[in-house]
Amino acid sequence: MKLTFITRENLDMPAVRVRCFGFAQNLKEFGFDTKVFSYAHDLGAKSGKDERLLRGRDKIRLNIRAFKRLFNDDSILFVQRFNYHSFAPFFIKLAGRRKLVFDLDDWEARENIDYYFGRIPSSKAEIGMRVMAKHSNLCIGASWFLRDFLARYSQNVIYIPTGVDTDIFYPEEDASIKEEVVLSWLGTMHRQDNVENIKFFIDCFQELCLQFNNIKLDIVGDGLYAQEVQKLVQPTDKSRIRLKPWLNPSDVPAYLKNIDIGVMPLIQDTKFNKAKSPTRLFEYMAKGKPVVASSIGEANHVIQDGENGFLAGDKQEFISKLSGLIEDETLRKKIGKNARHTVEEEYSLKILSRRLFEALKELQGI
Repeated sequence: MKLTFITRENLDMPAVRVRCFGFAQNLKEFGFDTKVFSYAHDLGAKSGKDERLLRGRDKIRLNIRAFKRLFNDDSILFVQRFNYHSFAPFFIKLAGRRKLVFDLDDWEARENIDYYFGRIPSSKAEIGMRVMAKHSNLCIGASWFLRDFLARYSQNVIYIPTGVDTDIFYPEEDASIKEEVVLSWLGTMHRQDNVENIKFFIDCFQELCLQFNNIKLDIVGDGLYAQEVQKLVQPTDKSRIRLKPWLNPSDVPAYLKNIDIGVMPLIQDTKFNKAKSPTRLFEYMAKGKPVVASSIGEANHVIQDGENGFLAGDKQEFISKLSGLIEDETLRKKIGKNARHTVEEEYSLKILSRRLFEALKELQGI
């Protein structure tokens, strides 16, 4: 069985790394002939923060080139996310040439959408996601929010979260004696929401600094709003808050070895945050690190509060639950061990690839 994963982005993007390249590699072990077709890698399209430089006619040209490259192939087309790159495989499907799998791990439409007659969205992106779901042979939601959204327009929908490669992300014993407790925020800074979330957590951290003199905060990432994030760190904070550049994906496991607590603050109760399949959450947990995350969206389905991580609803809950972890190294190790076990049992790339394999077998009638 042949399967072509189609993405507009490059390997540096977490979802592409797992949901395209990761799944493709693991499915080979089940006998699949897989490949990844990336508009960024294969067609030279701009990716990440540079994607905003693409004009409409650039996107049309890229789709025409992709259509020509993909049309005569005989593989199942696996479209990762909905965006401009979806059109070439969609039209190939309409031509009756191939089966189409639509994988959605992000909310690609606007937040505040008007619905005409109570059901027709004013957002072209939401219309596009609906149409893709309706015409796909199989839909995959990476979060329960997206799974439920897709199920309104498709009768063949499964839930497969992003997960993590547990052979790459695994706990490592650190024999050194550490006096510092390092908290870590790791991610992209492409949205104004990211700035708001980081500001919220900096406020939490500053209050924690009044209680503890042995804590540090790493803010690791880059993006369109990186300069705004830099402005949030005052000169007096720089001994405690360390701004670090974007890490190459291959460097993330080594970096996470030396942190103590992962944080995932989300202060906006939005479709985007509810839809997100939190790659970093799974990576922290796979490394055996305790996580304190906002009780919004997918984290509610992954974390059992107080067992394999902590959920927080507001600033005071973040501060309270982080205080307990900072004070108690034994608690950090216990929660981290439970987090690793959860990932091994439910969210490892091998387990999720097996779930995808079974769904594709059924799709092909095998």
